[in-house]
Amino acid sequence: MSKQIRWGILGAGRIARGFAQGLRILPEAKLVGIASRTSETVRQFTRMHPVERVYASYEEMVRDPSLDVIYVATPHNRHVHDVTLCLEHGKAVLCEKPFTVNARQTRQVIELARARRLFCMEAMWMRFIPLIRRVAELAASDQLGDLRMFMADFGVANAYQPQTRLYNPALAGGALLDRGVYPISLAHMLFGKPEEVVGLAGMTREGVDEHSALVLRFPKGRLAVLASSLSSFGSNGAILSGTHGKIQIHAPFFCPQRMTIERYQPTLDPVGGDLTLKHRLVEAIKQNPVLNRVYPVMRSLVRPRPRDVTMRIKGNGYNYEAAEVMRCLRLGLTESPLMPLDETLQIMETMDTVRAAWGLKYPGE
Repeated sequence: MSKQIRWGILGAGRIARGFAQGLRILPEAKLVGIASRTSETVRQFTRMHPVERVYASYEEMVRDPSLDVIYVATPHNRHVHDVTLCLEHGKAVLCEKPFTVNARQTRQVIELARARRLFCMEAMWMRFIPLIRRVAELAASDQLGDLRMFMADFGVANAYQPQTRLYNPALAGGALLDRGVYPISLAHMLFGKPEEVVGLAGMTREGVDEHSALVLRFPKGRLAVLASSLSSFGSNGAILSGTHGKIQIHAPFFCPQRMTIERYQPTLDPVGGDLTLKHRLVEAIKQNPVLNRVYPVMRSLVRPRPRDVTMRIKGNGYNYEAAEVMRCLRLGLTESPLMPLDETLQIMETMDTVRAAWGLKYPGE
């Protein structure tokens, strides 16, 4: 493979422009060309990101032998078609999330990529942000004790425009596939594959989910409580809790730069009214007017203080997933260990389960 890895971008909308911006800070990456179905989005794209080639069609792009990898940034409902086109022409692919509309389409793409021995990965950029990588390391250690709960929500109020990709069923709209996929992906990363998935949704007149709340149960009794919305603002943060500590990922949790780590010991409650020495001492302090006034200060000195951790993002964040793709290509890998295809399939299966419970089917399913 040449010194620079040559990229093409299929689709020229907002997310494509963001990805192109991310590539700029990677000296080993070269953006060669863009393909889009509309000339206006191409003009907007090339004003911000001049390229060598503007392809007349998607087919012309995938036939370009000079391209090493193609980033697919088209609407959700086109992913299966566009990724398949790339793979059938021998191109490595990074496909924007959600990977496809449903698990059936994801299996189809995975089978083709593995049969052709081509690199393929879901562009869940959150997975590659440095602070999220650090959270994964802490979760895998014993520093938080036994992990028990994960809570996250992603909500931004968007104007109700039924024909846009967010609300249009024909474009696989809805909060779950656009925003809910983020907390679901993070829960899968931390806890694995869920054993049970339940959820409720508020639906639009067009029949897509405007907002939803999910509970996922994982092995060892671990739970994830997740929410997403197209019509209201959420905290956009996340909390991972264990028996000996917790991590608060400050907003936005999908592209974070700061977390707060707090460690503690489980509280021992008296059994059968038999107070331990510690409890008897605490009760005695609370009953003494003088000691009771200084008890909060004494407690704060003994209890470990929360620790803030800041990890600044270089570029706009999209550069990290691009760097992982190029690392894998140089090593001859066909999948990323940080975002393996089997896990992408499990995430799609989770979303299929909740959509089935809501009776939400997209055209063509």
